[in-house]
Amino acid sequence: MLAVIGEHVVDLLPTTDGLYRPALGGSPFNVAIAAARQGIDVRYLSPFSDDRFGQQFLHYLEQQGAQYGLSFFSRQPSSLALISFDQHRQPAYSLYRQGVADRAVSSEQQIAALPADCRLLHLGSLAFEPEDASRILAVMAHARRQGIQLAIDINVRLSAVSDVSLYRELLLKVISKSHYIKASDEDLQLLWPELSDEQAIQRLQQLAPSALLALTKGEHGASLYWQAHQLHQDVIKAEPFVDAVGAGDTFWANLLAALLRLQLPNAADISEAALSQCLHRAMLAASLNIRQAGCQPPTQAALDQALSQP
Repeated sequence: MLAVIGEHVVDLLPTTDGLYRPALGGSPFNVAIAAARQGIDVRYLSPFSDDRFGQQFLHYLEQQGAQYGLSFFSRQPSSLALISFDQHRQPAYSLYRQGVADRAVSSEQQIAALPADCRLLHLGSLAFEPEDASRILAVMAHARRQGIQLAIDINVRLSAVSDVSLYRELLLKVISKSHYIKASDEDLQLLWPELSDEQAIQRLQQLAPSALLALTKGEHGASLYWQAHQLHQDVIKAEPFVDAVGAGDTFWANLLAALLRLQLPNAADISEAALSQCLHRAMLAASLNIRQAGCQPPTQAALDQALSQP
């Protein structure tokens, strides 16, 4: 089963009349929803607020078949993100992250909430705030001692952290301890602006030599690097193309779900054909997500049906 720690954010999406429509999002929360829609047993371990949005997050999570793994709600408010789109319908985010519910938790509380049958712990995105470093590193260390594998989406957000230098240091520590790592080409440029994509990939592989690395490159598709395996999948065109909100989260959740179904094999124990099928499934899931407004990952039935199409 999959446990998830990180942020859940109320995305304020622009509408054609100049107003904004709230939608439930946040990268790790999207991963939890997308994995649950693929039939994976999911526990979400970051606190919901006791405000109205927090109750909506809880209801939506449970409606998708995932479970809230904590026994309490925070009195802090839910986090917000104001979203704008460029001419290519790629989203940009203005984040409100101080004094928010998903950060109002201790390492002891999250460690106690880790299920005994947890196989994989995903941490993502804004969880890697330097002010929260001791908590995150303590949870990761405990998970590793329990034999739980670690997945991360580095999802670099330099404008949303308290100290960029400490943030970079924390990311490097987190990367070195992880078994599955997702990054976009934009993440690599922000993390190491002096390096080419190829050099940045090599740097990641040096930090975590046994880890699977998934690199998403927008319209140029995605690649997997895992010891002897190196695979690429072209983008699967979305028709219609609505927006890319949550596409990377949907991709990552579906890749992790496919690997969980294979019992999280080692790199040496999975064939290139099987790994390629996992990658193709994840890319198609992202394409289906892009065909709808906001983050709307496909269900297992919808994705299986799409895969069966010629």
